[in-house]
Formats: sequence, C-alpha cells, structure tokens
Amino acid sequence: MVSTFDAGDRAKQERRRQILSAAKVVFAEAGYHGASINAIIERAQIARGTFYLYFESKSAVFDSILDQALSDLRTKIRRIEVDAPTGPAPQVQLREQVVATLEYIVSDRPLALLLLSAGHTPDAEAAERLDQFFTEVRDLLRRALETGMEIGLLRPCQPALVAAAMLGMIRGVIEFVVHGEAIKVDDVVSEMLMVALRGVLK
Repeated sequence: MVSTFDAGDRAKQERRRQILSAAKVVFAEAGYHGASINAIIERAQIARGTFYLYFESKSAVFDSILDQALSDLRTKIRRIEVDAPTGPAPQVQLREQVVATLEYIVSDRPLALLLLSAGHTPDAEAAERLDQFFTEVRDLLRRALETGMEIGLLRPCQPALVAAAMLGMIRGVIEFVVHGEAIKVDDVVSEMLMVALRGVLK
C-alpha cells in the first residue's frame, strides 16, 4: 500500500519537474535575459505561489536545470571496465557512452538550445553559470581521457587540451544536429569518433 507521504512526495517531484521543463522552454526561446518568472509560470500553468514553493528566483531555476543536466551526464560518462571477461570491449563501451551522452542532449531540444546560448547571453550571472557547467563537463572528459590512457586504450596525450578540443567539437555537433537536417545520432557518433579519437587511439 502506498502511503500518503510517498504519494505527496511523488507529486512534489512531478511538480518540480513540470516547472523545470517549462523553464527550459522559456530560457531556450527567450534567452536567460529575456526570460521571466511570469513566462515560466504561464508555461507551467501554475500559480505564482507554487513557483516560489520550489524556487526562490529565476537564477535558482536556471541553476537547477544545469545541475540536473550535469548530474545526468555524470551517469553517462563513466569509467570504462576492462577487467570484466564477459563485458563489452572498451571501444564498444566508449561508443555506447558517446551515443548515450549525445542522445540525451539532442533529444531535449530546449536544453540543447539553452546550452548553446553560452557566450551569447548578456547576463553576466547566467554566462558565468554556463561557463561553470562547461568547465565541469570538460573536467569529466579530461578524467575519461586519463582513464583511457591508464587502461591502454588511448596513446599518451595532454588530457586537458584534448578534452577542450573535444568539448568544442561536441558543442559544434549539437548545434549542427539541433539546427540542421534530421540525422541519426549513431551516424553522428561514428563521424565524431573518427575525427575526435583517430589521433589518440592506439
């Protein structure tokens, strides 16, 4: 039997997701500077008081969107296992992670557009938060490259430099997929891996 507390907790989580989803669309369409709490409230079809039960400001909901995206990305960029005898080959694991990461971003067009707004927003606070997000993603990539060298999958390289180059390419690919013609993520990943990793794979 489901307790009243559990049902209430799930309802609160769902309402929070509803607000975040609406806010992503508003930020994607209007940019951080042009977005307003009123627009988020209207998009989410909630009362103003309900918004403030979950978020104290526009910047708080913006931060929550980026925090959730980073948390989700951490689950997709993980250490490659080389010791499991029945597990997939390291190259297969790497490809699966890249596919899952890219699919996560491009399947959520408002999130992709929000992330692409980095460098184009006149709001200093939002620009700083987006820079912080990409710094953390770059650090995830750097650690993944270091792991690749440790297990012998990649040749010795400068992980921080290669991570920065890969992040730039990933952002370019996201922009191409979001604004360009329909293309299968699997095909995009095949080309990305050839370009990004050909120079570091053994």
